[in-house]
Amino acid sequence: MSVVRDRLFLVLFAVLVGSATALAPTDAAPAHAAGVGNDPFLPGVPYAGAFPDPTVLRVGTRYYAHATTVASLSLPAMSSSDLRTWTPRPALDPALPRYNEAMPERPAWARVLTSPGGRSFLPAWAPSVARTGPGQYVAAYAVPRASDGRRCVSIARGGHPLGPFTDRSTRPLVCGARGVIDPQIFRDRGRLWLLLKASGSPARLVVRRLNPSASAFATASRYHGLLTARLAWEGGVVENPAMIRFHKRLYLFYSANDYRTASYATGYARCRTVTGPCRRQGRLLGNGPYLSGSGGATPFFDTAGRLRLAYHAWRTGNVGHATDDACLDTAAGCPQRRMYVAHLGAGVKGRLLVRTRR
Repeated sequence: MSVVRDRLFLVLFAVLVGSATALAPTDAAPAHAAGVGNDPFLPGVPYAGAFPDPTVLRVGTRYYAHATTVASLSLPAMSSSDLRTWTPRPALDPALPRYNEAMPERPAWARVLTSPGGRSFLPAWAPSVARTGPGQYVAAYAVPRASDGRRCVSIARGGHPLGPFTDRSTRPLVCGARGVIDPQIFRDRGRLWLLLKASGSPARLVVRRLNPSASAFATASRYHGLLTARLAWEGGVVENPAMIRFHKRLYLFYSANDYRTASYATGYARCRTVTGPCRRQGRLLGNGPYLSGSGGATPFFDTAGRLRLAYHAWRTGNVGHATDDACLDTAAGCPQRRMYVAHLGAGVKGRLLVRTRR
C-alpha cells in the first residue's frame, strides 16, 4: 500500500508543480506588506516589532535573521550577537537612511508593489538564507509571478548574510498550479535540499534535492511527500516546513491552521530520512499565557551547540492584523507577529522539550 500511495502522491504533485493550468493562487500577497500597524523598522536601531516567518543563520558568533516582507522591504534583515537584541541591517545608500533593503534588485518576472512613499518592493514570503561556500550565500523566497499572480519560489545570491542579494533569474525555480511557498534550504550530510509547501486541497509539504550551488534542482531528482494536513488542530493547513538533525535524529517542524489567529501552532515530526517517511510527534508550540499563534519556525544551533527555534507569535489577547497605525499609540500597541527564539532539548524516545520560550 505504501508504494501505491507514493505513486499516487507523485502523480498528484506532478499536477501541482506542472504548468498546464493557471489556477487562482490560494496564498494571496501579504496584505500588510507596507507596514500597517508595525513598529518602525530603522537601520541600526534595535527592533522587536513584526518579523513573521523568521529564519536565522549563524555565521561564527553572529546570528542573521530574515523574514517575510515588513516595512515595504523585499527582504528585511537583522543581526544579533546574543539572540535577544536584534538590529536591522545598515542602509545600502547613505543618502536614503531608511532604505535598508537586503534585496534591492528584483527579477523581471516577479510582481512588484509600491509603498506609500513610492518605493517598489516584492511581496515576498518566508525566506530561507543559507551558506553554500566561502563568501557565498543564497536566499530562497516565495513571490507572486507578475503574469498571473501565482506564487513561485526563486533563489537570490549574495556575498554576505545581510546581502545585498540579487536574483537575475529569467524565470522562477518552481511554481505550482496553485502556488508553492515557504522554502527552506537544508544541508544534510553534504547535500542541499529544498523543502516547500505545495498549496492545494489538501496542502502538502514536499522536499527535493538541489545541486551543490543551489542554482537548480539536482539532476534526476524528484519531489518527495513528507506531510499532508489531516489532524483537527491543523485546520486543513500545513506549511513552513523546516528540518534539522539533532541527537542523530531528523526532525521536521511545521506550522498549521490559520496564521491570522490564535489557532496557529507549531508541530513537529520525526523522519527516517530527508525524503521521509515522517511521523508526527504532536504540537510543540501553541498558546500560552503570554504568546499565541506561534508558527513560522526555523531550527538552528547556537554558539554553544544548543538547539534553537526561531518563530513568530502574537502577544496573547492582541491577535490579528491592524487596519491602521492608530493602535501604535495605545498601551497594548498594535498586534504584530514578533520574533522569539526558543531553546529546545531532547526528551525520552526522541521527544523534544521546550526548555525556554522567550
